[in-house]
Amino acid sequence: MKHIYKRKTLENSVRKRAFLSLIFMGLGVVFFAPSLTAETVSGFTYGNARWAALGGRHTTMTDGFSTLFSNPAGFLASPEEWSAAEVSLSLYGPIFDILDLLTGYFGGSGSLDLSGIVGPQGLATGGTLTGPLSFGYVGKGLGFGFFDRVSLDAKTVGLSVAGAMTADILVVGGYSFRFIKVDAHTLDGGFLAKGFVRGSIPLSSSIFSVQDLFSGNIFASKPLDVLMGVGADLGLLYQYEQWIRLGITYHDVYSPALRNRYTSTQNFLEGNASLATDYVTIKPEFDVGLSLSPSFPFLERYSTRVRFYMDYRDLLDLFLALIPRNPILNIGLGMEVTLLDVFQLRAGIADALPALGLGIDFSFMRFDLAMRGVELGLDPGVRPTYGVDLNLLFRY
Repeated sequence: MKHIYKRKTLENSVRKRAFLSLIFMGLGVVFFAPSLTAETVSGFTYGNARWAALGGRHTTMTDGFSTLFSNPAGFLASPEEWSAAEVSLSLYGPIFDILDLLTGYFGGSGSLDLSGIVGPQGLATGGTLTGPLSFGYVGKGLGFGFFDRVSLDAKTVGLSVAGAMTADILVVGGYSFRFIKVDAHTLDGGFLAKGFVRGSIPLSSSIFSVQDLFSGNIFASKPLDVLMGVGADLGLLYQYEQWIRLGITYHDVYSPALRNRYTSTQNFLEGNASLATDYVTIKPEFDVGLSLSPSFPFLERYSTRVRFYMDYRDLLDLFLALIPRNPILNIGLGMEVTLLDVFQLRAGIADALPALGLGIDFSFMRFDLAMRGVELGLDPGVRPTYGVDLNLLFRY
């Protein structure tokens, strides 16, 4: 009788905790969904060559410092890792064509003319540099970090080029905790709080003289938008032994920001009043994913491990976007093979386009490289281009 009583007590406890975990995720949807009707802006995009090669961000990727951006519930399952600094470069668009034009321009060609490489669908290109500020820690249920990022994006509109130069500073911190542990089954929950500051300067020029994007002193002549805000992520992570994981992450459940516009960066630094003020929110994203790490004893003798990732990202886009993307574009697939605990070979699919990459652990530094397809349209094959990602990570 005692055994039956204990078993029923355990079952009731498991059910209660499972129910609480569902409430944990549901509260974000119920109480914060109204904020989705406000004007939204894009969030902090973490450039990661490993993710790029594996088909994008995965909710079950909880194996180090980058867990801060994948799933806050993973702080408990993640091994301890400190980050001292990083340099992560991410580029997309007709990169090599633009490099040829830049070489000619700096060689004395006179003007930077994009008209020869603008196709029927127009042209879009850009790049992001994350770091060198990338300091923090993940492990034992705790995670925090400090980051900086600079990005430049541009696209053609008729015979003009419209772009923006953006700089971000982000501070994050969170905690994860265990809801359920029954035999080899675990269910963890987690949250991540964040604070951010963003400055953005709009740029424009003709496609025949793109060098005019930066003509004169842009810090004195171009308007500046400054966003300051806070936000939160929520996550759940189920794990069975070491070979299967299921993850759910609600990024930017509610991330309101105050936006101020100034006549110039110089006026902002001088402490002058803003021209206009309004409120926006960071666009939320709801991701679900699965990962498998099957055991191959004959491979493990050579320190070889294989992991598969499958995710559907930005589920809210299907229901809340005025014109949603084709659902196929939000599917991310990835496979990573680790050799001798030093080399990683990666392949993936995102935006219905392939990605490939590799990684090398030099102990004092980690190097990652990826090439990937990028779909700029709302349907597969409408506006495909490619991207290149490079990481130098100093993590210990």
